Amino acid sequence: MRFLVGVGNFILAVIVFLIRKSLWIASFTFAGMLMGALLFSVQRTVYVSSLEGVTGGVDNSIVIEHVNLLDQVKGNKELLASILGLSIEQAEDIHGIKAFYGIDINGDGRHDFVDFKEAYNPKDTMQYRVPGFVHVRVLLYDESALPAVRESLLRYINYNAYIRTLHHIDSLQSRTLIAELVNEISKIDTLQRARIQKELAQQDRGGETVFVLNNEPEVRLFYQDVLLLFNQKLALERNLELYKEPILIVQDFASLEQEHRSLLKYVVILGVLMGVLGLFCSLFWQYRKRIWEIIREDAKN
Repeated sequence: MRFLVGVGNFILAVIVFLIRKSLWIASFTFAGMLMGALLFSVQRTVYVSSLEGVTGGVDNSIVIEHVNLLDQVKGNKELLASILGLSIEQAEDIHGIKAFYGIDINGDGRHDFVDFKEAYNPKDTMQYRVPGFVHVRVLLYDESALPAVRESLLRYINYNAYIRTLHHIDSLQSRTLIAELVNEISKIDTLQRARIQKELAQQDRGGETVFVLNNEPEVRLFYQDVLLLFNQKLALERNLELYKEPILIVQDFASLEQEHRSLLKYVVILGVLMGVLGLFCSLFWQYRKRIWEIIREDAKN
């Protein structure tokens, strides 16, 4: 019972204190709201556009990590300009460049949303990063800078030594596999022809056509094996034709849109922060004498 009474007295004391210091808190809060509105008004307009691409012969995580290196150096405009091959003026128009994964939540292998907010949780078994796809977002202060940034960004990706080496190795391996598939298809075709000739020879002798495999009579044709290998060959040839560069653009940068900014967000956040600061300032002012006494006593000791 005493505990409840004590808690009640404490809450009452806090309420009374807040009422007494309401002028401090309200003044600081109002000042914070004005600061938020001012900060919102002086910030430069940011334009946003996104590109969707598919990587060929290179894991998409390598490309995403490579692009995100730019986000780490975006504050150093000279270094950013050097990396992308842009002028300092063009680099200063870049607010940010970052790559993201597509997230699949229904298991169909296609992205249901792009993880622009980086909310992916690897422990969530309902979310999967879609392999192959890369989503790049650029944020610019000047709309006219997009063509130059686009060309420099694609050059930065496609002509990176490591990425290009992986792409080259994959292309060589695909061509080697295509040659081997052609060889295997030729062998199967030769075997099929030999068996057909044998069947015709047996028919000419009035015999019965039977192919023996695993000690059991079974008539076997190889067209399914040939079709399977031929489809694999076509898929490899298609990929070689599609992925002549490490990244294939599926959806290019569209026209830039203004980044969504909320005036209310600026006003509320700075208003709350300044209100809390006003509360602490009022506490300090009320107990300033006691605080200075404690500081002097500690200094003497």
